Amino acid sequence: MNEKIYPGMIDQGVEFFLNGSDFKIIQNGSIKPFNEIPLSISQMLKEEISRLPAVEQALLEMQPDSKIKRIEQFAKCRFGGLDLEADIIDGILQDGEYWPCPLHGSCKHEGTLCKLPIYNGTRLTKSDVQLMQESCTDKTNDVIADDLHMAYGTFHQSKKYLHRKLGVQTKQAIAIIAMNLNIL
Repeated sequence: MNEKIYPGMIDQGVEFFLNGSDFKIIQNGSIKPFNEIPLSISQMLKEEISRLPAVEQALLEMQPDSKIKRIEQFAKCRFGGLDLEADIIDGILQDGEYWPCPLHGSCKHEGTLCKLPIYNGTRLTKSDVQLMQESCTDKTNDVIADDLHMAYGTFHQSKKYLHRKLGVQTKQAIAIIAMNLNIL
């Protein structure tokens, strides 16, 4: 049996996640509200924010009145999905993760605060993610091209490029990768 246990439940990992409107953390075998994070984790997040001027500016626009809210916003945007990959491993903050944020497509700071997934060492584009999501449906290629507002020839070329980028040949293989990357 393949049991899946979230990071932080039985290991030293840390997992951030949004549960409804509540932002939480899993650490040392328990789930706590984000406002109870240890000072060391808060400091780690602050240091990452200060390293990235565009992120710092975006957070100031989103949460102008509170440093704590900026730190929480950063963690939500970067690590908001509950998945099986720790957000902090061995005391090191990870790169970020793709998760189905309800603001995708309408957030002014999309791509600055949040991260698109990496596969085979390459960061996927927003177009790659959209094409992967559409490819994981039962829609025909004509319908997918129409939904993505692409001419059929452009769609076909984009699909070939994505298959090459992912190293796959079928929609089923794309679906497996999409599931593993939290795209679906």
